[in-house]
Amino acid sequence: MKRIDFHCHVLPGVDDGATEEKESLRMLKLAAKQGVYAVVATSHYSRQFPNENLEQLRRLREELQRKIRIEIKKDFIIYSGQEIFYTEDVVEKLKEKKILTLNESAYVLVEFFPSTPYSMILDAVRKLTMAQYIPILAHFERYTFLREGNHIGDLIQMGALMQMNYRPIGGKWYTETTRWCRKMLKEGNVHFLGTDMHNTGTRKPEIMEASRWMEKHLDREYIKDISYRNAEKILMNQIL
Repeated sequence: MKRIDFHCHVLPGVDDGATEEKESLRMLKLAAKQGVYAVVATSHYSRQFPNENLEQLRRLREELQRKIRIEIKKDFIIYSGQEIFYTEDVVEKLKEKKILTLNESAYVLVEFFPSTPYSMILDAVRKLTMAQYIPILAHFERYTFLREGNHIGDLIQMGALMQMNYRPIGGKWYTETTRWCRKMLKEGNVHFLGTDMHNTGTRKPEIMEASRWMEKHLDREYIKDISYRNAEKILMNQIL
């Protein structure tokens, strides 16, 4: 199964991900061995990692892509983007083009504190969609309060999309979260998958355990959708 890694921290030296280009290349090689043919480089945008120098992010992406096409595959693609920690000024900064959307599209990858009240996430989704952006909630399995009622369905109905990390699907270190992730997948509430890789040690790309479970329990066309087809569409700014 080919894949687009929708969420990863491979640009060197800009956040808590890869520290140098050599590590970036090792991470991407590990991912490529698991079927990844493209990644979205979603470096953090937050108070801790402002990453407001967008030209630097673009330059790092271009340099890394040149190297990876020599060392891995000549048509490997690294798309631009950021994982945006949502604050009240995010919409304004998006309009001013001070934050990266996903491959210059209308889609944005956003995250919140795990303790953020549900009402605040609803408000953020509302403000982003009113401003003509389409929010994608990063690693939405981390927000345990979303497991209550029909919160996920309500957010999707409002126009939000959901990105899940591969690791908890496999169940290596999880129990309750794994069960919930698998339930969300079976219900079709996941739109994108990502490794959220940060390094080659504690947060390396781990896909295959999740892939084996999905191949056994999910419709193959849906697996293709969440593995790469949905990502291909939105990265071309198409409506999902």
